[in-house]
Amino acid sequence: MRKWLVVLMAAVAIGATAILGWLYVGQDRKGPEITIADSKKDSYTADMTTEDLLEGVKAVDEKDGDVSDSLTVENVYLNEKGDEVTVVYVAKDKSNNVTKVTYHMTSDGVLPGSVISGDEASDKNSLNKSRSAKTNSDSEDSEDLQDGSDETSEEDSEEDAELTEEEKAQEREEAKIDKLNPQDPRFYLTTYYVEIAKGTQIDRLSYVKDIQDDKDASNELYRKIQITGNVDVNTPGTYELTYYVVDSNGNASNGAVLTIVVK
Repeated sequence: MRKWLVVLMAAVAIGATAILGWLYVGQDRKGPEITIADSKKDSYTADMTTEDLLEGVKAVDEKDGDVSDSLTVENVYLNEKGDEVTVVYVAKDKSNNVTKVTYHMTSDGVLPGSVISGDEASDKNSLNKSRSAKTNSDSEDSEDLQDGSDETSEEDSEEDAELTEEEKAQEREEAKIDKLNPQDPRFYLTTYYVEIAKGTQIDRLSYVKDIQDDKDASNELYRKIQITGNVDVNTPGTYELTYYVVDSNGNASNGAVLTIVVK
């Protein structure tokens, strides 16, 4: 009798394992594919809206089909030289699988903070008219304030000039983390700017410092790390790797950008 009971329990355990394995394999764990049209505008201007940046961008999921309505612009930032803007696109399927890609656009040095939504853009002209309608006394006051702001700008410029490229990159990435929602994971790198000699091999995961989340443990998130971008260590140039994770609730972390300069 005991022998049959053992056999029965073993059969149940094997069956349960098989079912769980089948369910796991059948889960949708692949995020949508984000594609950018070859005809998409590749130069960034100050009057660009979010809708302008999303033009020519599409997201398609193997299971859910076209999920372009989930596309968002997570971040826009200027590179160190001020001649290129990086746009970070995010898309999500119905299973909360998230995909991020970066797109580079030439720039004339305009700060990405000027990106506005379509509704905000319609108010831009009226805002400029309001500013030009100030009285003469206001103009005089503004001149006095301008003198003070010029001095402040010069001081800020001197402080920025004293910062290394690594320190500037770290400040930029920390500012991105500060803008996250409380439930979003925080992704930290050991450094955000590194220079290497031509031919030097890199261990991409060695630059991961910490991942913090309100629910998931760091070791769990570590296994979910996604890295986009490529580095040709045999060709001198500036490259970028973007690190991010998505927690068990479908919340995406900041896209931590590591700039690698191959010399």
